[in-house]
Amino acid sequence: MKYLNFICYSLLLMLLFNTSSLYAAPPLGDHTTHTPLSLMPEPLSGSHDTFSLAATWWLPDWQGGQGSRGSDDIGGGDIDGNCEKNYGMHTPSNIDSRYICSKYNYNVTSSLKCHVNCRCKDEYKYTSSNCSGNYTTAGTSCEGKYNQCVCKSEFKYNSSNCSGEYEVSGTSCGGNYNGCTIRPECTVSSMSCTYGCAGYNSCDRCTSCKSNPDCDVSDKSCTYGCASYNSCSKCTSCKDNPDCSATAVSCDYGCASTNSCGICTSCSGNPDCNVSDKSCDCGCSSTNSCGKCTSCKSCPPEDPCSGISCGANAYCSGGSCYCNSGYEGNANSGCTKVDTCVSGGSSSCSGQTSSCSSSQVQTASCKDCSGTTRYTCRAKTCAEQGKKDCNGSCISTSECCGGCPSGYSCKNGSCEKDHTHSYSCPSGYALGTDCPNAPTTSGTCSCGAVTTCYKFMNSYDGQDCAENTCPTFTCKCCESFGGFQAHCCSYD
Repeated sequence: MKYLNFICYSLLLMLLFNTSSLYAAPPLGDHTTHTPLSLMPEPLSGSHDTFSLAATWWLPDWQGGQGSRGSDDIGGGDIDGNCEKNYGMHTPSNIDSRYICSKYNYNVTSSLKCHVNCRCKDEYKYTSSNCSGNYTTAGTSCEGKYNQCVCKSEFKYNSSNCSGEYEVSGTSCGGNYNGCTIRPECTVSSMSCTYGCAGYNSCDRCTSCKSNPDCDVSDKSCTYGCASYNSCSKCTSCKDNPDCSATAVSCDYGCASTNSCGICTSCSGNPDCNVSDKSCDCGCSSTNSCGKCTSCKSCPPEDPCSGISCGANAYCSGGSCYCNSGYEGNANSGCTKVDTCVSGGSSSCSGQTSSCSSSQVQTASCKDCSGTTRYTCRAKTCAEQGKKDCNGSCISTSECCGGCPSGYSCKNGSCEKDHTHSYSCPSGYALGTDCPNAPTTSGTCSCGAVTTCYKFMNSYDGQDCAENTCPTFTCKCCESFGGFQAHCCSYD
């Protein structure tokens, strides 16, 4: 019985000391390292629903946060991690063309590369504070700032889409307006005119009327009285001359006289009897109804070739010269014997027997009586040689004819005024640098050329940078990370 009591008491103590294993501990934060402690036995009447824990915080040398950087070493050793979270730098995949960094792909560890001191490029400068009113931000954004500041979409009217009877109105932005309204002169109604419109405004609206045209005419002056009147009682037509009612006399040889209306009142005699006979050297050929000679017979003509002299091997016929048979050419100046050529050639064919050279242009070709082809050539012009003419000589198109005056230089065939660059870099900047990522500024010289200036680097404080991977420009030491001294490049 004594041993039974001992065994039961021992089992009870073991149960009490291992109570912590019967209850799940609440989850701790990601950055907490804890050590569970054994629970002391509680009174049998006590609750088994509560327990106590003790925790120990490991403080690594980097002091960047109260948690492990993923190492299995609970002492906080350095391993690869997150550039932003563990090192205060920038993950390369998070940095695109919108950013500029003082250092790219910095070797934080053997396997971790980070970007250092990254910021949005200067072009991302627009927000609602400096781009407002008639303007709005546009383009791409970087950390809440945009690279464009443009007029709002309401500013869409100009002379191309608001014209005719309409005109731009409101406020303007960038040459466009936010309103397009009808012109005042186009809001009026055209006048209704009985006798037509007298005047129009710029919108083709009738603004004045014509008066009754009947009142603007003058009364007709009538010898035999007025026959009709218009709406303004102006005489518009006259009564006819009573002479016009007379009957005209019928005449064989024409009227001798008419009345005031042009009606014939007497006739003329035969006019043939009033003409004189023609005087003819070779006799009369015709007479009129009164037997008066009206035309003469032609006298025999003289020899048409009289006084005409033809050329050699030619003759005159009917007043013209002709070449004799077997001759050709100008009969007036002389004819030449016709040659009989073979192979379809011509005796008049001339020219060189060789083809035109590369410096010549063929203008014609023919065959002589022997069947030989002959060529007519001319020298190529300067333009045909790909050159330009300079006082009868061919020169290159890039040369200047006659040279250039003082103060000018020949460029691409034209004389251009000489100039020198007059732009100087501002303080703290120089024309050249061995750092491709240095901040820059630019200016335009008097000639129009753009000059780029690079910012000077910081002076070095004397610490060892032998292991630094930066270019040869100066650097400065950054704060320590994870127990080692890191060096980085930096700008002012």
